[in-house]
Amino acid sequence: MKGRDFALFGLSLLAGVTGGFSLRKKKQAQTSQSPLFYAGTWQFVDPNNQRHHRLEISPNLDVHIDGRSLEVSVQELNDQQLTFQDKFGYHLVIHANEQRPISFFDEADDCTYTMHAIDHPKKA
Repeated sequence: MKGRDFALFGLSLLAGVTGGFSLRKKKQAQTSQSPLFYAGTWQFVDPNNQRHHRLEISPNLDVHIDGRSLEVSVQELNDQQLTFQDKFGYHLVIHANEQRPISFFDEADDCTYTMHAIDHPKKA
């Protein structure tokens, strides 16, 4: 009888440990792939001409640069990057750290830009 009790204990322990790992992985995948993490209004500077530009990403992942809409489709979304492809086949890759998006690579210009959040004044 003791052998059977040990076997049942071992199986339940194994089930608990493996179930916990799979639950943790599912939870991480859900939180890290939220489009809201990338949504916001960002500013970047073109190093070629020192012009300031405005990049907007909506919660449904529409993209605007300087108020002009870009025709893009989402290619990849994870906690490190969001990749779009434009109608010409070029990629726009938004890179992020744990807190926020930090830069993007524009394949058409072959340039990486540092992004800074634009704070919006709070309405009273």
